[in-house]
Amino acid sequence: MKKIFFYFFIFISLHNYGQSFSFEYGLKAGINFNNQLNITSNIESISNTSNIFETRKGHHFGGFLKLSFKDFYLKPEINYSQIKNNYDIPNVSIKTENIVTNFNQNKIDIPVLIGYNIFNQLSVFTGPRFEFVKNVDFESFDINDLKNDYRIGLQFGIGLKISKFEIDIRVERGFEKNEIKYMKENAGIKNQFITSKGKLYLLAISYYL
Repeated sequence: MKKIFFYFFIFISLHNYGQSFSFEYGLKAGINFNNQLNITSNIESISNTSNIFETRKGHHFGGFLKLSFKDFYLKPEINYSQIKNNYDIPNVSIKTENIVTNFNQNKIDIPVLIGYNIFNQLSVFTGPRFEFVKNVDFESFDINDLKNDYRIGLQFGIGLKISKFEIDIRVERGFEKNEIKYMKENAGIKNQFITSKGKLYLLAISYYL
């Protein structure tokens, strides 16, 4: 009899525990944007540090999983992003013709977010972001010689879920600098670097399937 009560207690406990979990998944898409002034940047080809005007914009799309437990949730995502980078160098006394000041970047982002529902369907979240750069192109050239093709960063933001839709805005900050290396000639010219470390803002809409 004691064993029966014990097994019954275990069954009820696991059943109630399982009911506390919920599993969801879906698709998402959004835009990336950033427009910051006076970013301190190092330009290797002219051995100079300068204040530059940085503009980064693009879009992303992908999918997500969401495992919720009461007011907390774990939300891993996988996104394909395309970013157009522009750097305006206003005051440099040495020639800058060979410096790459604009390039397109294709990458895969994998954020792993931990969130908390603060009010009804309004939540805040944060977590690490793993970035894998697939390729970078400048005009008609492919820039394959990347300083870092793998980076770790941080994302945090706020989201609002309405029915099957959720809109969120988040800030992305890298732990490492954004460095792109481009060599125009094999000899006689220094490596072409523009190094910066700025924020990127993301606005996205998710749809729960």
